[in-house]
Parts: sequence; C-alpha cells; structure tokens
Amino acid sequence: MRNDSGFKIIEDVTFNGALNLGVFDSGSPEWHALRNDGIGGSEIGTIMGLNPWESAFALWAKRTGQIPDPPLSGWSIRFGRAFELPMLQLWAEEHPEYEVWLTGTWQHREHDFMLANPDALAQHRETGEWIVVEIKTSRGSWNVTPPNYVAQVMHYMEVLDLKRSVIVAVAGWNYEERWVDFDQFESDAQIAAAKRFWGHLQDMEKPDWDGSKATYEAVRYINPLIEDDEVDVGGMGFALVDAHLTMQKAEQLLNQCKSQVLDLMGNAKYGYVMKDGKKWVVAQRQARGQGKPWLVVKGDK
Repeated sequence: MRNDSGFKIIEDVTFNGALNLGVFDSGSPEWHALRNDGIGGSEIGTIMGLNPWESAFALWAKRTGQIPDPPLSGWSIRFGRAFELPMLQLWAEEHPEYEVWLTGTWQHREHDFMLANPDALAQHRETGEWIVVEIKTSRGSWNVTPPNYVAQVMHYMEVLDLKRSVIVAVAGWNYEERWVDFDQFESDAQIAAAKRFWGHLQDMEKPDWDGSKATYEAVRYINPLIEDDEVDVGGMGFALVDAHLTMQKAEQLLNQCKSQVLDLMGNAKYGYVMKDGKKWVVAQRQARGQGKPWLVVKGDK
C-alpha cells in the first residue's frame, strides 16, 4: 500500500517480533490513546534526563493528568511536520540504495509498554538490512547530535530489533545525517529507566527529584492555591536554606570576577585566555544602542 507521498506503508502484523498496533495520524484520538498506553521514543530522552526542555517529573505530571499537555500545534511542531516528508524524500534521493517505507506504531516483543513510532524505516536494496530513519528540524546548528535524539532512535532500534539508524535533520539551515549504531549497554539502561517510569505512572508515585526548571514549574502548577496554613518541611527546609546561601555566595563571587574582567578588558570586545597553546575567548562585552556594556561569559571549561 502507498499513500500520497509515494512511499509504501508497512502493513505486516509483526516486524522482528514487534507487534504492529496500527497506522494513525499524529494527533488523532487513536494516536493519543496508543501514546497513553506505553512509553514512546519521544519520551525516553526525558525519562533519561537528556531533554533540556522537559523533566521526568514534568512528563509524569502530564501523563497522570496533573498538569496540561500542550496541544501539538505550536509553530515548532507545525514547522517540523511540514518539513518531515520533503526531508524524507530528499534523504531517499540521496540514498537510492535504500527503499523507504512509512510505518505505524509498534509494540516491543517482550516489554509491552515500550512503543515505537519512527518517521520511517528503510531497507537496503542489496543487503536487505533495515534501518530506522528519524527526521528532525532545529533552529540552531549541531556540534554534537542531541543526546535525547540518540536515545529516541536507540529506543526504536530496541523495539524493532534493528542495529542501525539515521537522524536526518535541517539544523540551523545545515543538512545533517547522523548515523547511530545500536548499543546494548545503552539500550539496557534505557529499558531499566523506562520500567521504573512506567511503574511510577501505574502507581501514581512521583519519580526522582531533579534540579530542572521544568520540575519546579510543574510543581508550581500542581499547587496553585495559597491557604493560611503551615507545614513542617523537615530536612528539606535546611537543604533549601543551605542551597540559597550557597547561591548567594556564588553570585557574589561571579559578580566580583565579572567586575575584575570588565576592568581588565577596558574597551575591548573580547577577553581571552591561553589554554593548551590556543586562544580561548571567555568573555564578551555587549551593549544595546547607547546603553552601558555588560559582560557575557563564553563557553565551558
């Protein structure tokens, strides 16, 4: 069977032991129902702590209905969807050695809560090898492949019992192909994390706390009221005060360093140090209009 894209659609009941649960449009009621019945590849990076925009706690709060799950209709989502098929067609043109197939949602042969909904699969015309093809768009360029995307395709390879995948992206107007090989150690770690998280969902038990802003914002949403009451917060109260004082001291030290570096820079735009025989820019003076310059710290050690 082919759809309007011209690509064939895999309709087999099983694939390397994985069960085909159906082909549904993204965002449809059927798609949402399946998504709520397991853990998909787009969630595993968050569960592993690799998603810079969402935390495991925030995902747990969404999945348990305690905070809203924003509709998949923002500009970044719409932009990504609009480019998905053209990018897949471009990749197919660049790699005529592969036949590209669209596919639906698959269930792991052993862990039925693990689901895979890759953008496409491709089969090498000569060797018969199957690979996962995942399409991404990004405003910024990539120095390294985003770890949450690597975790995503690793999840898909585990569910579908495949050994290779390719992440095809337009990142900062650059065409990227990032090939990822299956790693059993990484996959086992992801399975263990997925099992724990699935247990948290089933038992309505909070996952481990982390230091992300996403977790803080999720808790703020869950507890919107302010009642005239008091609660003994125990040891966490002492930890809170200690962390606050540590932050204050760190902020004072940072301001001291910034003041001294600004003084050393004078009117220069950049400040640098020598490291391993190379020049490393660590600071930059910036200003808006005729306003006074401020210092931007550059890079990591």
